[in-house]
Amino acid sequence: MKGSCLCGRVTLALPRSPDYIHLCNCRLCRSSGAAWGYFDPAEVKVDGEVAGYSREDLDDPWLVLHFCPRCGATTHYTASGAHPLDRIGVNTRLFAQDEIDGVGVSYRDGRCVFDEDDEFIETGTGHIGDGKAF
Repeated sequence: MKGSCLCGRVTLALPRSPDYIHLCNCRLCRSSGAAWGYFDPAEVKVDGEVAGYSREDLDDPWLVLHFCPRCGATTHYTASGAHPLDRIGVNTRLFAQDEIDGVGVSYRDGRCVFDEDDEFIETGTGHIGDGKAF
């Protein structure tokens, strides 16, 4: 699978579609417009220059949001140095819908998550292509 930002300067290559996609209502996810699919870092190939942003409104942010500095499209996130994760979140909105057709979607209430150990509450489910998920 291959996706790109709006201007095409940043591309992401994945060996497969994600196992599932999370749509979250936390401030970071809503503001970035992302629908996250998760991958082992070794599975994700990012080409092109990206800029990074860590939330400044948190004392200890655990994610670095990456985006195209030209068009501003959110591409992926990685863990901050202080909070290693075994996965990368990839913005699945950068891929053609037919490439992710049928993938399960989970709507998550991220407004209840204040640190990396808090649990998300699932508020709904769907599948890409059902007319509800995207």
